[in-house]
Amino acid sequence: MFVSNRNFPSFTILSILIIGYACYQSFVWRWICDDAYISFVYARNLWEGNGFVFNLEEKVEGYTNFLWTIYLSLGYGIGFLPQSLSVYTGIFFYLSLLVLFFYVEYKESFGSFYPLLLVHLGLFYHLYIFASSGLETAMFTFFVNMGFLFWEKKKDAVFISFLLASLTRPEGVLFLLFVSLDWLRKKRFRTPILFGFLFFIFLLFRFGYYQDFFPNTFYAKGNKGSYLSQGFYYLMYLFQTYPLYPFVMVLSGIQMYQRFRQTKEDLFTHAALLLYIVYVLYVGGDFMGNRFWIPILPYLSYLAFQQLQFWTRESQIESNQQKLFYRLYSKNSILFSLIFILSSAIHIDPLKMDGNRIPDWHGIVEERMFYDQHLMDVRGYDEGALQEFRVAFFGAQAHFIYYLKPQFAFEAESGLTDKSFARKPIAVRGRIGHEGKLSYEDLNVRKIDLLLDNRLPELELPFVIYTWRTIPLRFYVWNYDPKKMNLLCERKDWNCEDLRHRFKKENWDLHSSLFLGKVSSP
Repeated sequence: MFVSNRNFPSFTILSILIIGYACYQSFVWRWICDDAYISFVYARNLWEGNGFVFNLEEKVEGYTNFLWTIYLSLGYGIGFLPQSLSVYTGIFFYLSLLVLFFYVEYKESFGSFYPLLLVHLGLFYHLYIFASSGLETAMFTFFVNMGFLFWEKKKDAVFISFLLASLTRPEGVLFLLFVSLDWLRKKRFRTPILFGFLFFIFLLFRFGYYQDFFPNTFYAKGNKGSYLSQGFYYLMYLFQTYPLYPFVMVLSGIQMYQRFRQTKEDLFTHAALLLYIVYVLYVGGDFMGNRFWIPILPYLSYLAFQQLQFWTRESQIESNQQKLFYRLYSKNSILFSLIFILSSAIHIDPLKMDGNRIPDWHGIVEERMFYDQHLMDVRGYDEGALQEFRVAFFGAQAHFIYYLKPQFAFEAESGLTDKSFARKPIAVRGRIGHEGKLSYEDLNVRKIDLLLDNRLPELELPFVIYTWRTIPLRFYVWNYDPKKMNLLCERKDWNCEDLRHRFKKENWDLHSSLFLGKVSSP
């Protein structure tokens, strides 16, 4: 129940306004990134009875969001396509996060006229951005932060939150493990054993179905060794985007230190939080700016808010008013609150320089600016056009796989959906998730027919042109099969004149199968 608050009307009205504003902003900035279409393919195949797979002929766990993908699959049963279900579910979880912190702040801010923490969170640009995106980020963020709040109250419900987080993203296991250790340390055995057993059942399913205890994305992205230099850039990107946010991190650090000095009760809570930060730094973060920081930023801000609340209470104690710090804080408390709000409100785009926009900063990008709302639109695709083809696709092309429905699709940039390619060693580190080096053998062993991008320009492969929403795109031919190609060329969105001209120029037979690639890489 809510505690009595003499400023309930002003506090609540301002809270409703800021939640409404955040809802509006998350709706305006709604979008879908191309990576989401990987999960969409899995969800559709599962619903259609083809298995929890990307390609029908093999079982590879190419997603990192088990619970999210299951949920999207169920959407087909009630007539909701993932293009809309993912977006509005994400916004729902973002708003649920704000309501959660409204409730917490209301209970802890007796007598406050305005919701300081809620205003701070409601002005966070990247929370708007990743409220949607088609990914599980908002849902994972909600489960993680709800778990931290339950953990503070020592409630067993924390295990429900962190189990759901663990089933949503692999990083959730970190929090589930540490809360289990915390409970075991206090000789509270029953709950951690129960939820540990439930997660173990999930691991058994994963191993039984995919023959691996880890998702394939672990090998494609997370098992490439330390990438601390890139992790440093990823942290600097956060500070460039929100130049005042270090103020929040300092306050949250002080709050954690004070709790540690007063009691060791929150030792495991803060250890889990810090270890998550170390993990993000170790793997090099993500290529999407700030996405891996999003799950913990609300709780870090909450800790900073608690520190401000602590100083406010202490400065009102008469014996403390003789101390220099509390006298200064009392006179400047409004300034502290203002900086706290501005730490999220002041947002700078690191990719804008001298009036121009650069594509990335040390391999980190703002995907929302690239995709806008284009991938939310289900129109303009020649659905099922590639059903007879085996294709290799690259970054920003997963949506074509979803709609064009090739017989087999090889993600040839990191190996998300391919066990063998995901495990290839990387000679030179680069942009996270885009570091794989494609060889001719990779294409040949998978019997690829088409490459959806010109990643082998040295071969000067012939191509067909697919017009997508008035945009002509070249798909390159690796293996030519006249029967397949003739059917494709008859479709209205496909132009094969350049292909025919190349065959005529090279004196090749259009009516015979022809291997146009190369057997081995130089």
